[in-house]
Amino acid sequence: TAADRPPQPSTRRLGHHVVAAMGIEPQHLVKLSAGVLLSLAAARYLWKRYCISDDYDSTTPKPNTGASPKKAFSVPTKAARAGDSDVYVYFGSQSGTAEGFSKELEAEAKQHDLSVSVVDLEDFDADEFSKHKVVVMVVATYGEGDPTDNAVEFFKWLQGEERGAEELKGVQFCVMGLGNRQYVGFNSCGKLADAKMEALGGTRIYERGEGDDDQNIEEDFEQWKERGFWPALRQAAGKGDAGADGEKSTKIGKKDILASLQLRAEVREDPKKLPIDPLVQVGGADILGKWYFQAHQSQVVTEYELRQAPDPEAGKTTKHLDFDVKNIPSLDWRTADNLEVLPSNPIDVVEWWAERLGVKDQLESSVGFARAEGIDRPVKKPFPTPCSVQDALGLYCDLCAAPSKGAMKKLAVFVSNDEERSTLEALLEDRQAYQWLTGEGVRASFRELFELYLESATVDFGTFLQLCPRQKSRPYTIASSSREDKHKIGVCVSVVAEELRPLDEIVKELESRGHAAPGGAAALKRRGEAASSSRSFRGVCSTMLCNRTKQGERLWIQARPSSFRLPRKSSTPIVMIGAGTGVAPFRGFVREFKAENGARQKTMLFFGCQKSDVDFLYKDEFQEALDAEPKVLGELVNAFSREQDKKVYVQHRLRERAQDVAAMVQDGGYIYVCGATSMGAAIRDELTIALGSPDYVTRLLTEGRYIEELW
Repeated sequence: TAADRPPQPSTRRLGHHVVAAMGIEPQHLVKLSAGVLLSLAAARYLWKRYCISDDYDSTTPKPNTGASPKKAFSVPTKAARAGDSDVYVYFGSQSGTAEGFSKELEAEAKQHDLSVSVVDLEDFDADEFSKHKVVVMVVATYGEGDPTDNAVEFFKWLQGEERGAEELKGVQFCVMGLGNRQYVGFNSCGKLADAKMEALGGTRIYERGEGDDDQNIEEDFEQWKERGFWPALRQAAGKGDAGADGEKSTKIGKKDILASLQLRAEVREDPKKLPIDPLVQVGGADILGKWYFQAHQSQVVTEYELRQAPDPEAGKTTKHLDFDVKNIPSLDWRTADNLEVLPSNPIDVVEWWAERLGVKDQLESSVGFARAEGIDRPVKKPFPTPCSVQDALGLYCDLCAAPSKGAMKKLAVFVSNDEERSTLEALLEDRQAYQWLTGEGVRASFRELFELYLESATVDFGTFLQLCPRQKSRPYTIASSSREDKHKIGVCVSVVAEELRPLDEIVKELESRGHAAPGGAAALKRRGEAASSSRSFRGVCSTMLCNRTKQGERLWIQARPSSFRLPRKSSTPIVMIGAGTGVAPFRGFVREFKAENGARQKTMLFFGCQKSDVDFLYKDEFQEALDAEPKVLGELVNAFSREQDKKVYVQHRLRERAQDVAAMVQDGGYIYVCGATSMGAAIRDELTIALGSPDYVTRLLTEGRYIEELW
């Protein structure tokens, strides 16, 4: 937008006729020329020094051109100032978890008399890295053992043949790896970083941690720290073992939190009246912020129900949606890749928070950012602005899910009532209690936490925008074929629904755990009889897509590659196993088979649902594929779990067809599995029996012929 675009120095030359028209006397021309040259030189210096990046022309995400961007000017990274901090924490993050943990370490370090710099591995500089005295690596493993996008170059450097045995001599390090145990490459990047840094001469100062996203990754992180992390860091940084007993040397207060904020938000009815700060740059301040600026807006062109007997009120609805990507040439995707969709918070949730933050009457007004007082260097925006207050809260703030303990600790300092604040701080120190309150079966929402424990909190809108967790996009396996139609991406989505404990039971349980909620009585009174009724959890993105999204609406999306790739040879046997929406990639495969004119004859699909007349997804399409001439789908094996006395799942059907599946595998076949982690584990057990050895399954995994996508 014009309001956010700095004035660019003109390159137009002053012709003689322009000089004459301006009425400039010849004797003044030399002075004028000198002044112009000096001004241009100064402008060019400032432009190159601070503002410039090829994407600094708009604050609204636009479709990429597909060209490789030039390296934009960015804020000098903390890694570029070796020696400024006691400890450097580098993160490799895809969804923001590793980055969030790294920032928690930065905040906690002050309580242990340590200064910490957090560095995005995208800004990795080998020369500076090797000069650090103490390094903590927090690295996630993405997909089937790959590094995250921002860590690719670091791992290339780490594994380079030219690396010497003393490359990292003098560097003391430790590693926290993040992953999902359901994948064969669980924590492979954390393990690789740990082993390679030692091999290059680094000194390990603390055991490697492993976080498992399939269980409780935050608990894994907390336990890793508790085993002696901070004393180890203090010792390595030359500060002795003081504080080894866990005592806090300093306490983070409201002033500290406010001082850490680099931006201030301004709200104006007219966006043209928002302040213009050329040093507030686009691009995103963190991993999630970068996603916003790289996303594409796409129109939903198809939307229809897939269930034969849907019940939306009960959360039993499954939709197929097609996105038009014809006008987004840079969005590269292939069959069965992942489509990431940015959800919007429900309007009633947005309105509650707007009222709580004092901006309910300004939802249609525009918000923009300028640097906070005392900040004299370029700062990245957390999300695209100018935007409406409603979009700032609805699109870019996670207003539904309970924040992590780290995020809640930052908000706790704004509680004005001392007793209320002490109660909240005690709750946040009790890991088990907070885990129970925010975990399955209870799932206290962000709003409920505010009502129960932050009634007296006074936090202004601009501060909240910077402290509130960012809204994450949700990935969905693409259910369409790029070969059939490159301009249309389809997804299959079911509402994520869970019935939860009543609020009155939660309040009583908190009291019994010693964490009586100061706002509990008032919250129960506001709800009346509803306080004793079960609460309902509905996934924010799945609910948006299934219940609120209509044909013609435009949503923010981005495509990511997956490990699901069909073998090149059409004669290779293919076994596909999916239950519920786990059939999505196989619907895409079947559409691909159709586009290939039925060239693949050795194909078998196992599909599981409850009943053939209730939730048989893509029923008619699969039947058409079976009836086509030549056949598009070789065989469809169904498992209807509720159509007989004894439940039958896809793993049971696989057991019945074990001999046929084994023969296809022995003929060089590929196996694809998509669905819940429990189903995936059962399938692997059955396949091990069918093939006669767990080593055979391991071999298939290693060869890339057994591919899973589980959640």
